[in-house]
Amino acid sequence: MVKVLLIEQEALYQKAFAKMIDKAEDCQLVGVAESGRDAINMVSQYRPQIVFSEVALGRENGIEVCQRLQDTFPGLSTFIISNYRNVDLIDLAMKAGMKNYLLKPISDSVISRICEGDHFEVPEEDVYLRNIILSLEERDYRASYEKVKEYVIHMYTESDIGVRRESLKKLTAILLSQIPGIDSSQQKYYLQKYKLTSKILSNIVLTSCWIMNIVTEVYRQLCVMKYSHMNKVLHFIEENINEDISLAALSLQAGVSSGYLSRIFKKYYRISVVDYIHLRKLMAAKKYLVSSEMNISDISFLLGYSEPGYFCKIFKKYEKMTPSAFCHAYIS
Repeated sequence: MVKVLLIEQEALYQKAFAKMIDKAEDCQLVGVAESGRDAINMVSQYRPQIVFSEVALGRENGIEVCQRLQDTFPGLSTFIISNYRNVDLIDLAMKAGMKNYLLKPISDSVISRICEGDHFEVPEEDVYLRNIILSLEERDYRASYEKVKEYVIHMYTESDIGVRRESLKKLTAILLSQIPGIDSSQQKYYLQKYKLTSKILSNIVLTSCWIMNIVTEVYRQLCVMKYSHMNKVLHFIEENINEDISLAALSLQAGVSSGYLSRIFKKYYRISVVDYIHLRKLMAAKKYLVSSEMNISDISFLLGYSEPGYFCKIFKKYEKMTPSAFCHAYIS
């Protein structure tokens, strides 16, 4: 029988966790501690093999509590659980010897797997997800664009539509949590704005574009918090995505010089204004390619490219394939 201790201050989660442990075979919850001192006493008394700890324990830090437990009781397997995914905390937890950093809600299957001893490898999905968050924290929009594609390709190779829905709900919550001060009503607004439909869940390209729309929203919020006038610029790009958007027009919208606008983009997106516009146009182009009857030339003109050849050149630069090859790969 594998003995488990939970360190958690929230009563509702204590009850939910106890039910999950009851469902796991050969697994017993020996106690619930609400502080580091309680945890040390309970580990000393009950000798559990596994400890799960919430990262936020009032004035205490769950990582530090678990590190003290490991120093005192060698061989103890410790796991951090949290409502939020924070790259710095994940790195801190791994360096401190935690087996994993798990995001709430934890599934019954994960608990069972851990109790069976399968907990030494971070799930692949979490690795891909972590790469997206890391690119966002580094303010690298082009990297986010690539990491989202990698995440979606992995998700489609190993899951059905139901699993995808749950994975994307989890991803959305993590992405929106990157916006400082966001509350439940704002989260609800974004979930309604970017509604997850069966059509999106059934198409790898539409899924990728859907995630990038949320990622783009997070970038926008982070940028606008510092430079409020950028809201007009970013809104202008979205409203005029089918036009040939010039840097001069954007500068006029923001009421700043082209050089100043370029510096803001470099700081908050790590790409040029022109690159950002191309990426937003390409996401629109890919949606048109998989969900409309328009040909490549029609789409290029619709998106403000005067020459289809130039559009194809831009497409290949970012997608590493021509529009024709893209259609062959993603349109049955």
